Amino acid sequence: MHKSSMDDSHNKDSQNSSEDISPQINDREIYKKTVKGRSSNWRSRWNGNKKKSDHISKKEGNEIVEENKESEENKNISDDLFFVDSHAHLSDSIFRKDRDDVIKRANNVGVSQIIGIGSDYESCVRTIKIARSNSNVYAAVGIHPHDVKKLNHGILKKIKKLIDDPKVVAVGEIGLDYYRNNSPVKAQKFWFREQIKMAIKSKMPLIIHCRDAFDDVYKILSEENASKVGGVIHCFTGNWSIAKKFLDLDFYLGAAGPVTFSKSNELREVFKKVPLERILLETDCPYLTPHPNRGKRNEPFYMIETAKVLAELHGIKLKELGKITTTNNSRLFRIHNSFKKGVFTYEHKNNLYLNITNKCSNSCFFCGLIGDGLFKGSNLILDQEPSISDVMEEIVDPSFYEEIVFSGFGEPTLRLDTMIGITKLLKQKGAKKIRLVTNGLGNVTNGKDILPELSDYFDAISISLQAGNSESYEKICKTKDIKDPFFEVKNFIIKARTFFQDIEVTAVNLSGITDNSDCMKVADDLEISFRSQEYVHTN
Repeated sequence: MHKSSMDDSHNKDSQNSSEDISPQINDREIYKKTVKGRSSNWRSRWNGNKKKSDHISKKEGNEIVEENKESEENKNISDDLFFVDSHAHLSDSIFRKDRDDVIKRANNVGVSQIIGIGSDYESCVRTIKIARSNSNVYAAVGIHPHDVKKLNHGILKKIKKLIDDPKVVAVGEIGLDYYRNNSPVKAQKFWFREQIKMAIKSKMPLIIHCRDAFDDVYKILSEENASKVGGVIHCFTGNWSIAKKFLDLDFYLGAAGPVTFSKSNELREVFKKVPLERILLETDCPYLTPHPNRGKRNEPFYMIETAKVLAELHGIKLKELGKITTTNNSRLFRIHNSFKKGVFTYEHKNNLYLNITNKCSNSCFFCGLIGDGLFKGSNLILDQEPSISDVMEEIVDPSFYEEIVFSGFGEPTLRLDTMIGITKLLKQKGAKKIRLVTNGLGNVTNGKDILPELSDYFDAISISLQAGNSESYEKICKTKDIKDPFFEVKNFIIKARTFFQDIEVTAVNLSGITDNSDCMKVADDLEISFRSQEYVHTN
């Protein structure tokens, strides 16, 4: 919750960033907040506009519709979308008269879940009440740094009791704010630590407010072992080096309205680097309305504008962004969402991926099979292995995709005949390019050299190496029933060179755990291109 002007051009944190996310001059007064985080100018303008436009802005039941008339196109893209607004101050009095309509408007554009945020004890109580009255609204409870000057152990004890409510999914909004310093710094730090301890004891994730305080927020989160429960740095506006520090703590970063602002180029570049699996979407409403609706009261309805920017930055469709960020919310806040079980196909960017088995000779410790089974917003844990017809029924037009890739949670060469059968049909139906992603153990598991057959049907092959020597490979991949698997994979790579022109060696990079330089050396020695894939912790 940003209870003060967004003019960060003079903030000490923004010394590492050239961006200016301050409002445009004609909007600046709207964002001048009082100590309580309210803007009398903004409220007067909002209420004044309502009175002036009563004749066109109300339906029966006093439903406010004028603010959305310029976003009619959003209503047309809501089909099959599912987003979560992970940070909304629904208890704010500005929503008192039309809160139900605010929630309905959000649902109409695919914002189907909302995390309501408390900032003091009274707003926490109101937020829980709102959540209880709406099945798609959840609550977070905590004391904002602006309000900790009034906090005591008695109030904190009341907050602890609120955590037991089944609609409460997080502790927040808590943190540090050195921009306004509405509470003494010493008090902010003390109560920040106390609320983190409370969250860890309650096994609740954290929603963190951080303004002009990145170093101290990071220090306290680290010292208090906050990664035990995880959380999100809400409305993140820092540079990449700061983002990387919080990502290394396994925290998510909240993308809000500032990502859409015209002068936020550097912030957009930061979020372009942040893995999709580490982004939460939010509004921080009624504040920080995204472009092109700045100057208006923010609400979850407008979050679709932030989503559009994020989808463009990562080169994906809105639907895929919704699936991935909804998965992120489900993981962090432990909110059950219905994911289609056992998908055989899933899209990512311009490619289609085929998931035909969960069997594998390896048991890599980073594999999704030993996690929650979710990848890019799809559940890859199969109830049963698909037949050739099962897979083909899901592919309307293979020529639509740049590549069709056999890659899921399992080793596709363990179903060699099925894989080849699918590939033949894909070729007949006009597939542009078919790639196999494999662990390179197919010759051993099939008891024959499968490369000649693969080269007849596949255009490209990616071979996962994972280590530069036999000892490291055994530790990372834990291969079953194959003697010296590293030797077998290396031999497979050597032979594959004679069958494929489009060939690459890949390895997952786990910072501080694996060293991909050994894998790169093996690839270089064999004169084969190498691609390192960054591991993103999700469980």
